[in-house]
Order: sequence, then structure tokens, then C-alpha cells
Amino acid sequence: MTYHDQPKPRHNLPARRLAENSRITTPDGHTIHLSIGYDPDDPQRPREVFYSAGFKSGSQLEFQLQDACVMISLLLQHGHRPEDIAKSLARTEQPDGSMAYASIIGLIAAELVEGTE
Repeated sequence: MTYHDQPKPRHNLPARRLAENSRITTPDGHTIHLSIGYDPDDPQRPREVFYSAGFKSGSQLEFQLQDACVMISLLLQHGHRPEDIAKSLARTEQPDGSMAYASIIGLIAAELVEGTE
């Protein structure tokens, strides 16, 4: 897609839709609570994600996660699949040689992928 190409139209969601709560734990032990909303026409396909709790209310990190969830939700609503989003995010090598997401945003994307499997 070039800059002048038209983006895919946004998939608007109804006011009431299937959602589930989820928790992820960061490598440093923080537990993050998310709410994942699904497409009513395809209940296996996440279309939005909301940050619910996990960091100090009003903190810079809380605002960054809320904003990241909005951006991920927009990507999902414009037709991007969770696995495409996740594979584009940074990873780091762990002491055991495995690869792990380098940020909390990657962990959120991985949670969306797990929900589609």
C-alpha cells in the first residue's frame, strides 16, 4: 500500500458484542488486565482490546498502554489480523536462547493471537 492508496474501511462494531477478560503477566511480574471484544459475525476474530488495570492509575505507563490498545484496535478494525500485528513487533533473545516479545505491547498482541487459535 502506498501513501495515496485508500485504507481498508473500518469494521464498525455494534454497541453490544462478545467480550472476554484476560490477564497477562509481564516478565517482571506485573499482571495486566485486558478486555478483548470480538466480531459478532466471527466470534473467533478479535476486533478490539482495552487495557483495564495493572499499573498505577494516572501513570504514564497506564496512558501508554491505553493508547497502544486503541492503536491495536484500529488495526484490527481495519482488517489486520492479530498474527500480522504480533509478527511485526520487536523480540529479544532470552538467556535460555528463546525469543520473547520486547515490550508489553508485544505481549498484548500475543494474547490476541492466542485467542484466535
